[in-house]
Amino acid sequence: MKTVLLTFLKIFAFLCIIITIYILTLCFPQLFYKYNIAVGNISIYSDQEIPEEEIKEIIKEVQSRIEKSVLYKSDTKHRIFITNNDIRWRYFSNINYKAGGLNYVIFNHNVFLRRANITNNRMYGYSGKEVTGDRTLDYFISHEISHTLEFQSMIWYKYPIKTNWILEGYAEYVAHNSQTYEESLDYYLNIPETTGAKYYTRARTMVSYMLEKKNIPISDIWSYVDSYDSILKEAIPNDIPKIEDI
Repeated sequence: MKTVLLTFLKIFAFLCIIITIYILTLCFPQLFYKYNIAVGNISIYSDQEIPEEEIKEIIKEVQSRIEKSVLYKSDTKHRIFITNNDIRWRYFSNINYKAGGLNYVIFNHNVFLRRANITNNRMYGYSGKEVTGDRTLDYFISHEISHTLEFQSMIWYKYPIKTNWILEGYAEYVAHNSQTYEESLDYYLNIPETTGAKYYTRARTMVSYMLEKKNIPISDIWSYVDSYDSILKEAIPNDIPKIEDI
């Protein structure tokens, strides 16, 4: 019995060490990224060489978008890790390897993005092809940074464990340069239901409706997470979709 218990304790200790190491690498992944360019409070890290002029223009655009948010704090440092190596991406993205980007808000709010073409301001999707349309690299960076702004806007234990439509909708709102409700609605109604961005565009339209038409303060907007159906009917009256999994 003592031998079994001892073996169990050794395995448990080993697993604790592995988990601790993994969490530490999520909090401090700089060692895995050779290149770094910082402008203001935004630092871009990459495992491939970074085109300096292009990334500075991208950071400038990101800064312009996130500064429009009432949640923006100039003293917050944002670290973006562009991960071109597939194995490295699998490691940091874990079970979310199909995603375009991840923000580990509770682990030093580090943002990880998959492979990117910085020169063309584009990111590659799970398919291996460049993401087209208005979902540019600066859009993805702005979206993920917005989750940090959301996290900092509330008491940490109130931040939802499971991502919800309001969190994504507001991140989309910021990432699309605080696009108006009318612009969001028009765009939403004119993109195919099958496109991968449909859910996010719907959430953005609903959030912009809440902020602009219902004049709900950003401090109160998070409490409407269970009001999806009613907000949907008001913001997009002719739409009757189901909530997709994120």
